[in-house]
Amino acid sequence: MEIAFNKLTYIENKSSSIEKKILDNVNAIIEQGSIVSFINDDLSILGNLMMLSKRPISGCIMFDDVKFNRTSHIKNSKELKKKFGFVNLDMSVLFLEKTVKDEINVLLKNYNSKYKNNNKHIVDSLLIAGLNESYLDRDPNTLSFVEKKKLKFACVMSYNPEVLILNEFEKGLSFKEREYFRKLFLKLKSKFGKTIILLSSRVEFLFDIVDKMYVISNGSLVLSGGQELFYDNNLYKYVDVPKIVEFTKYVHDEGHNIIEYTDFKELIKELYRHVG
Repeated sequence: MEIAFNKLTYIENKSSSIEKKILDNVNAIIEQGSIVSFINDDLSILGNLMMLSKRPISGCIMFDDVKFNRTSHIKNSKELKKKFGFVNLDMSVLFLEKTVKDEINVLLKNYNSKYKNNNKHIVDSLLIAGLNESYLDRDPNTLSFVEKKKLKFACVMSYNPEVLILNEFEKGLSFKEREYFRKLFLKLKSKFGKTIILLSSRVEFLFDIVDKMYVISNGSLVLSGGQELFYDNNLYKYVDVPKIVEFTKYVHDEGHNIIEYTDFKELIKELYRHVG
């Protein structure tokens, strides 16, 4: 499924003293089976729009040939929603069930997802999120922030959506956990054809895994591009520079042409070639 934003506009608290334009005539295309990032401090509204829980003020979202705007009615909206999994952990929103197992079970029933061995499927969903079967009977609301985030990821993976939308997913994760999920996202893309949309303000987490980036500032799309955008000086007007980019730029300025390297191992190999 291809997703397209066409002059997408969303205003929070419209016509009030605290009105805020979050999206302003944004155009973007998310190709099926790609990893795409939208960069800003708070873009959770994009997830809500794609999950059909909020409507644009103007413009539209196209899901293949299905149009979603301020007034449109979508037939079989539940089937469309089932294609999406949105991980947006709001600490003020409680899990509804008493155990982790029940939380996932209810979600599976809601989406009419049936498996021969339901218990094994739930455990497998936990494992892919970095949890294990010891969590099955735990109260989800007593888990830590990171555990809740992983549980939310397990929940959406349990019904196998086509598109994953992850809002600031890397926050709170250890370095080892971030690397695990970066590799997992690449595997989900290459092996299973998943589309992954990362809403993030941390460019370093996105480095060398995204196919396309869209930078939003004050609601407007100010920059877009692929991996080459990491080496665009304009990018750093809006985000912090990843350390590897700082380093490769420095070495390049010293006369070594390694600026296109995005993988640490390949970069080290190239550095050895230039030593001496």
